[in-house]
Amino acid sequence: MEWLRALLRRLDDETDTPYERELLAGVLRVLGEYAFETHRRRAQAAREAFLQLSEQVYAGEYGGLFPFLQEQRRDEQQFVQGQLNDLRDLTWNLLSALARMTQQESQDDAALQQQVRHINLQVQNPESLDVRSLRQTLQSITEILTQREQRHRQTLRQLESQVNHLMRELDQARRESTTDPLTGLYNRRAFEECLQHTIGLNRLFGYPATMMLIDIDHFKRVNDAYGHAAGDAVLKAVAEQIVRVCKRRSDFAARYGGEEFAVILRETTLREAQRIAQQLAEQVRRHAIPIPDAEPIRVTVSIGVSELADHEGADEWFRRTDALLYQAKQAGRDRIAA
Repeated sequence: MEWLRALLRRLDDETDTPYERELLAGVLRVLGEYAFETHRRRAQAAREAFLQLSEQVYAGEYGGLFPFLQEQRRDEQQFVQGQLNDLRDLTWNLLSALARMTQQESQDDAALQQQVRHINLQVQNPESLDVRSLRQTLQSITEILTQREQRHRQTLRQLESQVNHLMRELDQARRESTTDPLTGLYNRRAFEECLQHTIGLNRLFGYPATMMLIDIDHFKRVNDAYGHAAGDAVLKAVAEQIVRVCKRRSDFAARYGGEEFAVILRETTLREAQRIAQQLAEQVRRHAIPIPDAEPIRVTVSIGVSELADHEGADEWFRRTDALLYQAKQAGRDRIAA
C-alpha cells in the first residue's frame, strides 16, 4: 500500500493531473474486476464499490479512498484465511475419522487374537475341551466381526460424505482461481496454462492450433460516455458472443485483461480460424447491448489470428498474434488481421 500512500501524497501536495487521476482510477477498476466475496460484501457489491470509487477519484475526490482499501484488503485476507481454516478442518476431520477407525481396528484385532488363543488352548487339550466355553468364544468372535462390519459401513458413509465435501470445496477453489468473475470466462492464468498444453499436444501429435486475440474497439469511450457499469455490460456481452461462436468442447476462451480476450482453437487451421473470427466480428457488430439508463449500444472488435508455427514457443506465438491484433487496430479497427 506504500505506492498508494505516495500517490495520494502527490495528489494532495501538487496540482491534480488528469494522467494521475486516470491512472489511479484505472487501478481501482482493475482491483474491482478481481474483487471477491468477503463476510462484509458480496463479490458484485465489492466490484460496484470499486467502480464508484474509481469514478470519484477520476473526478478528483479522494476522501475515504485509503480507509476503504485498507478495509477491503483486511476483509479479503480474513476471508481467505477462513477458507483455508475450513479446508484444514475438513482435512483434519477426515484424518481423525481414519485414525479412529485404525485405532478401533487395533482394539478389535487384539480381542480377536485373545479369542483365537483361547480356542487354540482348548483344541490343544482335548481332555479339557469345554463345548459351552468354545461356543461362547465363537459367538464373541462373530459379534466382534459383525460390529466391525457395521462400524465400517457407518465410518465409510461419513468418510464418503467428508471426501465429497472436500472435493467440492477444492473444485470451487480451482474454478475461482481460473475464472474471470465478471464474464465467467477463463482468466489469464488459465489461458497461459492452456497455451502450454496446446503447444505440447501440437508437438506430440502434430494437431494444428490457432490463436485469436480480440480487443473491443474504443472501449474507453464507452466507459467515459456511459459509465463503468455500461463498460461491464459490454464486456459480458462480448464474452457471450465469443462463447456462442467458439462453442466446440475443444475451444478455450479467456478474458486476458481489460477489454482484451484470447481464444485457443485446437485442431483448427488458419483458414478455419479466419472464418470463425469473421463470424464473431459480425455477431458482435450486429448485437445491440442493453446498458443501464441509456439506449442499447453497439460495439466492434479488432482481431488478430495466427496458427502455431513449427518449433514456436508460447511467448513467440502470443507476441506474433498480438502484433497482428495491433495491425488490425492500426488499419482502422473493426478488422481481422492474419
